[in-house]
Amino acid sequence: MGKVKDEISASKPSKPSKGGQGSETKRRVLQFFANLLDTQLYKPRQGWYARLYTALGLGIILVLGLWRLHETLMTASLATRYGVPAVVGAVLGWVVFRLVQYPPFVEFLIATEAEMNKVSWTSKDDLYRATSVVLATVVLMSVFLFGVDWLWSNLLQLIGVLKFGGGGSFGSTA
Repeated sequence: MGKVKDEISASKPSKPSKGGQGSETKRRVLQFFANLLDTQLYKPRQGWYARLYTALGLGIILVLGLWRLHETLMTASLATRYGVPAVVGAVLGWVVFRLVQYPPFVEFLIATEAEMNKVSWTSKDDLYRATSVVLATVVLMSVFLFGVDWLWSNLLQLIGVLKFGGGGSFGSTA
């Protein structure tokens, strides 16, 4: 039996990367800001629904924030009250659009959508049946526990362990 060619020995330690962790973070930050100025779409046909729903969610948060900013500026002039939220909305809208085109984030969304497509979702009838069983169990358990609580409360009052005052409030007056 011969050795496999081009095999890297496991006993050799790998060389640490030059620059350490800080240079990797710096590179990613620079890549993100370079992406903000780009106008190209990254893998436009893949992960479309995940990108759409992510952008819609971020857009809703953005609109609510802009509405709050507009309310905060109610005492300002008309140009400031509408201009500042419009400029902030345009800039952050572009950031949201570019975020869903940022390659590492897009890869994550594509992988997420692929995994969600593998999920076997329950049918409407099965969901209805399972929900009915859970609700019926909760109702039966609450009735049972109410009965047990009522029985023990009356029994302990009868033998004098629990004493309630007539003040109309809950709790012991001892």
